[in-house]
Amino acid sequence: MSQNAIVIPVGALRRIFVMLLILVALIVLVLIVRTQLFRAGITTLFDPGAAEVIDRGAYQAVLLTNGATLFGKLQPQGADWFLMTDIYYLTTTEAGTPQLIKRGTEAQGPREPLVIPKLQIVYIENMRDDSDIVTLIKKFKSGQLPVATAPPATVAPTAVPSTARPSASPTR
Repeated sequence: MSQNAIVIPVGALRRIFVMLLILVALIVLVLIVRTQLFRAGITTLFDPGAAEVIDRGAYQAVLLTNGATLFGKLQPQGADWFLMTDIYYLTTTEAGTPQLIKRGTEAQGPREPLVIPKLQIVYIENMRDDSDIVTLIKKFKSGQLPVATAPPATVAPTAVPSTARPSASPTR
């Protein structure tokens, strides 16, 4: 045997191999547990979600994917849903001034709470108590603002069937 050769006992190699196998098994176990916790909606152990940053004592502004912005009290409901209560939105009057509307006066007669899928939310914003919207909501609730109702639903004009008939194309 050469004097430059490094001799490693077989027992040491076995210990290194066993330690590597245990390390790989632990990594796989952590990944499996983490994946299962995320699927179960228990993501707060690893990532603070919306539930932790929503101020339950404040109103929230919620922008939806359809472009609507709602103002109200938002609560997470599991991993995929939110519940919103005390809901208001803004509309513009014919004079061009914004008007606060309390949700529930629309033609379909909605009731609270509003169930919002998480995937339909673009952003959630906690509003300050001194914001213009919250001030309007407080005035509305105290009776200082008149009750605003949703604009009446417009009915689309009914289609009138056309009496014109397509001309028959000549056959060749």
